[in-house]
Amino acid sequence: MSVDELLRETGAMPRSLGAYVPLTRAREDDTGAGYRERLEQRAREAAAGQQRAGQRIRWVSALCGGVVVVGSLVIIAVTSESSPGRQAGLAADPLAPATTPRTVATSAAPRSAPVPTVLRQTSTSATPETTAPKTTATSQTQAPAPPAPVASCSVRYAVTDQWNNGFTGGVKVTNTGNQTLSPWTATWNFTAGQRVTHSWNGDYAQSGSRVVMKAVSYNLTLAPGATVDIGFNASFDRVNPAPVGFTLNGARCRTN
Repeated sequence: MSVDELLRETGAMPRSLGAYVPLTRAREDDTGAGYRERLEQRAREAAAGQQRAGQRIRWVSALCGGVVVVGSLVIIAVTSESSPGRQAGLAADPLAPATTPRTVATSAAPRSAPVPTVLRQTSTSATPETTAPKTTATSQTQAPAPPAPVASCSVRYAVTDQWNNGFTGGVKVTNTGNQTLSPWTATWNFTAGQRVTHSWNGDYAQSGSRVVMKAVSYNLTLAPGATVDIGFNASFDRVNPAPVGFTLNGARCRTN
């Protein structure tokens, strides 16, 4: 850049030191608002160039650093694989299984003779020990269950309604004993082929001539002196005699 161009860029005025030096006349485009905008634009372009250069430098530095790190790791891995201590350790591993069986075989050889005797003693002594649990299990299996409480009861049976081939019956069971029964079960036997079709105050089941009435949720407990009134509907063929063999929790009841 020449002196004249530098003066035009900076806007300085030269002073004469001696002889007259003709001055270059400033151009109109070197002054004014347009000139300042061009200077600011050049400054921004220069700053942007510097930023791009800084970014390139940072990327190159990061890439070089990564290459150095990877190279160092590779060198360390190769050095550790080829080191004498590593080779010695790798070579010693296969020898361990080979020496172990030889030592065991040598030490076990003198003891091979008494092995049968030890096995005979173990099997003989184990016989009573294994027999004892079997005897205990058998005795526990065959142990009788605790007896159920003996019930004392009385029964009153009545036919409250009867029609052509069916009837309504009632069984009043009273606990005459001194023990509370919970739950209770009443049974009886029909003698003429009667069949229960519906029941209340008891859950019925019939097999052949035998009828079983079990307690329901609202009358599970039958205290001493208490009475449960069981009702049912049933069918019959020609005759309808009263049932027999009333029981309460397995004990026979007296019929009133």
